[in-house]
Amino acid sequence: MIVVAPTAYKEALGPVAASRAIATGLKSSLKKEKIELYPLSDGGDGFLECISYYLKGQRLRNVSLTVSDPYGEKLKTQALVRDKQAFLESASILGLRLLSEEERNPLKTTSRGLGEAVVELLNRGMEEVIVGLGGSSTIDGGKGALEVLGIRFLDENDKPLGEGPCEFSRLARVDTSGLDERIKRQVQILWDVDNPLLGPHGVLVYAPQKGASEDDMEKLETALSRYAEITELAIAHRLDHRRGMGAAGGIAFGFAALTGCKTMSGADFLLRLSGLRDLLKKEDVIISGEGKLDKQSLSYKVVGSLRRLPHSRLILLCGEIAVQIAPRDKRTAALSIQPGPIDKTQAMKKTKEYLKRAASQIGRLLSSGN
Repeated sequence: MIVVAPTAYKEALGPVAASRAIATGLKSSLKKEKIELYPLSDGGDGFLECISYYLKGQRLRNVSLTVSDPYGEKLKTQALVRDKQAFLESASILGLRLLSEEERNPLKTTSRGLGEAVVELLNRGMEEVIVGLGGSSTIDGGKGALEVLGIRFLDENDKPLGEGPCEFSRLARVDTSGLDERIKRQVQILWDVDNPLLGPHGVLVYAPQKGASEDDMEKLETALSRYAEITELAIAHRLDHRRGMGAAGGIAFGFAALTGCKTMSGADFLLRLSGLRDLLKKEDVIISGEGKLDKQSLSYKVVGSLRRLPHSRLILLCGEIAVQIAPRDKRTAALSIQPGPIDKTQAMKKTKEYLKRAASQIGRLLSSGN
C-alpha cells in the first residue's frame, strides 16, 4: 500500500489539497497500487482542515468567533465544533500568515486573542477545547492569553506588568488565584514543535522569522529566562527544558505550567485521530512532505512522527530542503518538487502542479521497482 500523508505547504496548499495532488500524480503512472490519503497537521497550519477531513459526517459545524488579532484589533475567526467538543487553530488568531513582513514584531504581538477564543467557547458550553499550536507571530510565553484566563503577572510592587513579553524582565510574582478553573479540566494544548522554552534550541530559534532583531533576541532571552524562573518557583516544578514547551512562542509552557492543562504533540494527535498509527505496516510506502524541510521537520513534527512508524520507504516531496537526511537512514529520501531556480512567489502558486509532476515521477520509479 502507498500512503499519501503530507502536511500543509504553508501559504501555498493545505494538507487535503496536497494529498489529492500527490495522489493524482501517482495514479497517472501507477495503475494497480492501492493508494490511501491521510492528510496531516502538527497543530499549526491545516489543523482544522484535517479535523474536518477525519470527522466528516459527525455533525461537525463551524462556530464564528470575534477575538483580538496579534496587535489587539478585532478579528473574525472560526472554531470547529462536534457536540460539546471544540477545535481551535491558533494560527488563525495569532499566526504569522496574518501579518506582512513589515508588521512582524514579537516584542509587540500578543496571544490575547487565543485566550479570548478559549473563554468564549467554554462560555458557550464546550466541555473540551483542543487547541492546535503553530505558526504564531508571538513570543510572549502565552502572557496575553493567560491574562484573559485570570492569571496576573506582577512586579515587585505587586502591580500588573505592562504589555509585551519584555515586561517579564520585571516579573516578581505570578498570581493564579483568579484562573478560570475550567481550563485545567477542559483544555488540551497540541504543540507543533519539540523545542524547549529556553536554550540554544529554544523558542528564540524562530524569533528572526517573526521579525526579531539581534537586540530584540537579547531582550527576549532575558525576559523569558526571568519568566521561567519565577513561574517554576511558583509551581515548584521545572518545565522549561521539556520538549514542546517552546511551541507558539512559549504558549505551550505558559499553559502547561500555570493552568495545568494537558499537552501533547499535535502530529501524534492527528496520527491517532486518523487511525494511521495503527494502519501502517513495514512493507508500506509513505509519501509525505511540506513546504520547507528542516531540522524541526525530522523531530516531532509530521515528518518526524512518520519516520518512527512502520514503513519500507518514506519519500518526502518538499518545496525547499534545508537539511540533509542522515546517510544511515536508508528508508528516507527528500526531493524538491521545484523544476529549477524560480521566484518563491511563483513557485508557491504552482505548488499543486509541481506536486502532481513529482508524484508522477515517483510513481514510475515505484512501478519499475515492483
